[in-house]
Amino acid sequence: MGYSTFESVNSVIDLTILKQLLNDENRQDEEIDLTDPNDLIVIRFNQLVVEVAEEIDNSLRGSYKLPLTKTSNTIQSLSDDRVVYNAKKRRLRDSISDSEQKIYNDGTNQLKAIRQGDLVLDLEPISSETVGYAGEIRVNKTSADRTFNKDMWNKY
Repeated sequence: MGYSTFESVNSVIDLTILKQLLNDENRQDEEIDLTDPNDLIVIRFNQLVVEVAEEIDNSLRGSYKLPLTKTSNTIQSLSDDRVVYNAKKRRLRDSISDSEQKIYNDGTNQLKAIRQGDLVLDLEPISSETVGYAGEIRVNKTSADRTFNKDMWNKY
């Protein structure tokens, strides 16, 4: 599931420019149907959306319940900006402007802030019993069950 659509990306970039960036076959504008899921431009766009969604999900993993049941404006904006950046990078890899690079870097910094917990989103967090245990292994041993418990280590 992606966070961007043609309608949401249209607020960042004109759809005509987006079509030009994704139109590898140089088809005429009349031949392009953005409502057809089998159109090559729609397929390329959806591939970019999925790649960006995976990148965003990786930043949210461990803090928020995935898949998201609702999308915040921050996630929507980050996704739209990154989809446009990736579409431009496909065609104009050597000529990305400084302002576009800054927008991308700012988005990366926001994702880092989300990952570190400095930026909290109004989304459903993961369950309270697993909060703080992301990447850790939980065991059902008590101190008395352990062979090398705290008292045993203190003897040495």
